[in-house]
Parts: sequence; structure tokens; C-alpha cells
Amino acid sequence: MTMKISPLSDALGAEVNGIDLTQPVDDETRQELEDAFIEHLVLVIRDQKLTPGEFVAAARLFGDPMHQYFSDMIMKEQPEIIVIDSRDAPLLPNGEPRLVGSGAWHSDHTNTPQPPKATVLYAVALPSKGGTTGFANMHKAYEGLGEEERAKLDAMKTVNTLGEAINQVSEEDLEEFNKPCIHPLARTHPATGKKAIYVGPVKVEYIEGMGPAESRQYIDDLQNRTIQPEIIYRHHWRPGDLLMWDNRSVAHKAFRDYDHTEGRIMHRVILEGDVPF
Repeated sequence: MTMKISPLSDALGAEVNGIDLTQPVDDETRQELEDAFIEHLVLVIRDQKLTPGEFVAAARLFGDPMHQYFSDMIMKEQPEIIVIDSRDAPLLPNGEPRLVGSGAWHSDHTNTPQPPKATVLYAVALPSKGGTTGFANMHKAYEGLGEEERAKLDAMKTVNTLGEAINQVSEEDLEEFNKPCIHPLARTHPATGKKAIYVGPVKVEYIEGMGPAESRQYIDDLQNRTIQPEIIYRHHWRPGDLLMWDNRSVAHKAFRDYDHTEGRIMHRVILEGDVPF
């Protein structure tokens, strides 16, 4: 069967059919996948049946795995993977589960000096309905602003720490991953030169030149104005989906539109990135 790559929406995203990632992938195919990833920003490789080791090998086609610091979720036999199981989520005071990745639109691990190039998820078990994930093309978000506001964003920088994730990190990782990291609010993609709004709101302590409350208000307003339906792809998961997104130019959000007690289980690998500029 020949590999086929098809767009999923006008905004971003493509699905890949006709490839078995348990089998060797030649250089030409690997490059075709990488090119599609750069072009479409989100890739969904369908119908995979992967062991944890095979999943890591598949993720390595696109880069080297980063160290995972969510200590309670690391897979012991395959430490490149964290296991995200909705049944294990701690409860918030209102009784709702605190699900990993839910809440605000965000980019991953902005508290690190070299945040990930990509995040890779493999669907192991899914609820009977719901459990969708949204992806927003932040190039389009940036391009939708007026010239004056784009120029303002180009000069702005965020100061990032672990934020709410601090309680999920081992003591040995805490010092390394909770140091303040300064990143541009408008990030340039190293492969294309295109700019994107780049922010992980829960990791932002403040924007340079603003206080924390003003920074939060500014980011909320910016996201509310720019993340509109026309730049979003909402993914409805299927068993065996391997999905990866470009963390440098895509914001994502996991929706709580399912019964978390049923068990929504994802394996996750994050890939090494570079210093944002």
C-alpha cells in the first residue's frame, strides 16, 4: 500500500495512511513525513499498533526525545514516555479531574530554555465519546493582527517557570526546570521563517515590562481575539492514531468532553527543540 498524505482542514493538519511504523522507514519516506509535518503542522498517522518501544522508535523519526519531568507518569520500562491516564487525574476542589493538557490554549514546556520541537501522542485507549483535542495555527493567529500590533508583539518577551506543574516534578528535576526562561511572544519558525504567537499561559509569570495581573489579562485578550474557529482543527481520536504537532507554531487544548472514569490513555513523547528566537 502506498503512503498517502491528505489535508484535514484548511487551517492545519494532515492525515497519513498506508504506512506501518512497526516496519523500517527509509530515508525518502522519513523526509516526506518531515516535509508534511513542516507544511501542515499537525500530522495524524492512522491505524498503528505499537508497543512502547515501537512508539519511541516512530517518534525518533522526527527527532530525539526530551527528558520527561512529570515524575509520577513516566513509564518505568520506557522512560521517554509519560502515560496520561484520565483515571489517575487528581481531583480539583470542585470534584472535576485535573486533566493533563486541559485548560487554556498553550504550547508545551515553555519553562525550558529549548522547548520541544514537537509533542507526539499515541492513542492507547479512548472513551466511548468525546476526548477531543483542539489545535490552533498560531502563524495564522499572528498574521491576523494589524501591522502595528505585530510590531508590538515582536518586541515582547515572556518570563516562564513551571507554574502549576511544580507539584508534579521530582525534586532532582525541580532546580533545572523551574529556572525562569525568557522567550519571545512572537516566535520565528526555524524551518520556514514564519512568525507565530508563542505562549503557554499557565507557565507565564509575567511579560517583561508588565506585572503578573496585567500580563495575564493581555494574554487572555490576545488569545480570545486570535484563536478563532477558522484557524482551529479539532481532532476526534481513533484507536491507533499517532498524532504529532509542531510545538513552535501550534497551540493545543484538550477538551473535557468525556467521562474521565472510562479511561482515556495516551502515551506521550516530546522531541528536543531549539532556543526560540
